[in-house]
Amino acid sequence: MMKQNAGMYGIKLFAAVVLSLAVTACQSSGDRLTVVDPDASRTGTQTDQSTEPAPGGERKLTVVKQPTQQAGRELTVARTHRIEAASIQSWLSEDEVSIETTKLVKAGTATEEPKYEYTSSIMNINSGQSRENTGEGGQQVNGYMLIKETISPDGGYSFIQKWKDKYIADNFVKNLHTGETIQIKGDNYLERGGWLNADTYILAAGSMSGRGEIRQISAADGRVTAVTLDDPDAEMFGQFGASHGRIYYTDDHHVLKVFEPGQSKPVSLIQDVWSFEISPDSQYIAVSTVSQSGDFKGSELLIYDAAGSLQGSLIGKGDLISYISWSPDSAKLAFDIYTEDKTGMNGVYIFDTRSGRVIPLAQYYAAGDPMPHPVYPFSWSPSGSRLGFTLDDPKSLLVTHVIDFK
Repeated sequence: MMKQNAGMYGIKLFAAVVLSLAVTACQSSGDRLTVVDPDASRTGTQTDQSTEPAPGGERKLTVVKQPTQQAGRELTVARTHRIEAASIQSWLSEDEVSIETTKLVKAGTATEEPKYEYTSSIMNINSGQSRENTGEGGQQVNGYMLIKETISPDGGYSFIQKWKDKYIADNFVKNLHTGETIQIKGDNYLERGGWLNADTYILAAGSMSGRGEIRQISAADGRVTAVTLDDPDAEMFGQFGASHGRIYYTDDHHVLKVFEPGQSKPVSLIQDVWSFEISPDSQYIAVSTVSQSGDFKGSELLIYDAAGSLQGSLIGKGDLISYISWSPDSAKLAFDIYTEDKTGMNGVYIFDTRSGRVIPLAQYYAAGDPMPHPVYPFSWSPSGSRLGFTLDDPKSLLVTHVIDFK
């Protein structure tokens, strides 16, 4: 939780490893990119088949049919906004954001680190006007420093985490029809979990030592059941999520695995996984991979269905995929790619699930060479019609761009 600094450190460390890798990058044409997977067998391309059980197991995962592609208008950019020297902390509404402004107080020297001053405020995106943050969107509220809410797939419940500090949270389930809130027993140390189905939440509680408990939480009554996982290769969870009755995670060797509650032995789905993110509607899994051996060296972005079957072609390819993020309505996937070869994919892109198009956004924010890349995770507005991302800036330290879609 509040992992921006740690996340940036991890990305920079990872970048140092992969930037030297040679890669054949895809080419862009206008505002559309069509990329063919050069090695579909490596990623286990499959459609309408059951996942193979692990040796000695009798498990079988039923494949979820690929959702029908929605017909509709093409995604286009309506407007862009620029916020100097600031990053978005949270969205308060479609038009207002809580921002943190960074000011250099004292420049660094050979013996001293630079000193910065940070202030919090609330900005209206449309007018650019700011006001003092009196407790909204990030400061202490009733003894909690951050409140995170995740809505169930059918909109009936929400799982709420109220963080006391950077390590410990209280958990609640709220019935959105009645307004009733139930506190869930047990603290947790991780901000990882997901809705198993419409009324069951899965929480990877974490621990100060080891991976901690996996808890199955009934939204109707708050009842907690421990979920058993037998996997010696998962001393810690690299990534974690749940969807369509299945629990997904990456193990210590960057293998994406899946299992169902009651079946403690997992099934391996995808190798060399750097990160994955399940869409809010639980229909898709965006997976970024990294490979340092074989015919391809670098990172790839692919889309799988909830059963782990590859959907369509390769979405993105380059030296480094730093951030991926689904919009709240699951209609768009934002991602950032760095490629040392400037003819390859570079910058921020949007994958539009309705049209199947990949749209580059560099023309709306990039200035100069080399191509600037985000230094914080993406930030979507509540409806998914606006996307914010923060870049380094030589004049103001940071600059945040907000893209309006129509």
